[in-house]
Amino acid sequence: MPAKGANSLSFANPNLAISDTIHRLIEKHRGTADLHITRVMGAFVVVSKGRILEIDRTHALQYCPLQRMLSNLGMEDYLYEKIQRFGHFTANREVARASAGVPFGTSEMLAAALRKKVLDCAITVCDGAGTVVTSSQEIAQGIGARMNGLFYTTAIPEVQKKLREHRCILFDDAAIDQIRGLNAALNAGYKKIGITVNICYGENFLEMRRTEKEKDVMLIIAGICSTGADKDRAKEVAEHADLTWSCASKYMREFGRTALLQITHGIPVFVYTRKGLDLIAAYSDKAGASVIKSLKPGKQYMLAYGAGPCQVRLGENLLALKDAQLPVPGKHEPVPLC
Repeated sequence: MPAKGANSLSFANPNLAISDTIHRLIEKHRGTADLHITRVMGAFVVVSKGRILEIDRTHALQYCPLQRMLSNLGMEDYLYEKIQRFGHFTANREVARASAGVPFGTSEMLAAALRKKVLDCAITVCDGAGTVVTSSQEIAQGIGARMNGLFYTTAIPEVQKKLREHRCILFDDAAIDQIRGLNAALNAGYKKIGITVNICYGENFLEMRRTEKEKDVMLIIAGICSTGADKDRAKEVAEHADLTWSCASKYMREFGRTALLQITHGIPVFVYTRKGLDLIAAYSDKAGASVIKSLKPGKQYMLAYGAGPCQVRLGENLLALKDAQLPVPGKHEPVPLC
């Protein structure tokens, strides 16, 4: 396996089908100077200089409720729309944004937590830049909005320059390395840190938790991009993350049974810890935050669209809060769950 950095991936607890696909695509296109791998509808898409080089549909979904909400376009047209409209995978990449992209997205929640000072910084990823440490809510939202998932990237100097002008911390080699990003955030003096972890990577949750304890900081870990994660990895996420997006993962849904709170049915967000609830509360208004923070340990709750005596606002969405036995399945889940 290649050395870790911009041109490698590390899988500590690999799902062989997923990791083999990514490594095969990297090796096939290794000589391409400008190279990015994202995922749309479960399929891996290789992009260079704003053009699609390859779509690997080995793990493609037949249906995704989130994708259906975002666009009715086919996979290629959808991606080209993002490239043209937002500059993804090019020097024209949009990096700052104030408006929300999706109702319950990771970047939306991190941006709200930065705005309300629940977090000092967020550690996320951006095509053309790799791991990014930012204290700006507009940057957290800008690089996260409409990003389906980033599995590999190489440096785009213009993107890196724009991010550095916004006082972000990033690496010249555009490495996707969240533990390296965490150490950089600590060296910069940040104490309340939100970090995204691609569940199909093998980044070590226990190492992050040890660092959190040793450095006496507060770390909120958000697991993302879980489609195709194996059962052991899903268990690890449920035990050590604060919250996770279940995507099309059957195992993340299975381990939703250990969560405190589930948000929505189609692509559930599972919240496992009080710190996870704090992040959700930051995404609510004052009344909703009070309700979320008052949820009782040892019980399970569901937040979803519908009628109910207790209504909670998350972002622009009014949801009903109910007691529940988790996980609660939905009628419009991704197909197939894997």
